[in-house]
Amino acid sequence: MILHLTIKPGSRKDEFIVEQDGSIKVKIKEQPLEGKANKYLVKYLSEIFEVPKSKIEILKGENNPHKKVSIDIDEEAGRKIIETYRV
Repeated sequence: MILHLTIKPGSRKDEFIVEQDGSIKVKIKEQPLEGKANKYLVKYLSEIFEVPKSKIEILKGENNPHKKVSIDIDEEAGRKIIETYRV
């Protein structure tokens, strides 16, 4: 499953938000220093999608708030999880 995410590092709390238009915003507490935010993002997504961190890869946007992420999960299972976070 490929996701296009907008990341907001340095937030007060971690949040996974699916907007009405289907866009996904992820707020994470970690600061964007020396790749720490990307590592934290992978850890956070692994918790949300209940997959090992090794099943998640940032394909594009290592140094950008707009990221393309691959998650090795069944498409239908992934969509069900995403729907639970729709606002």
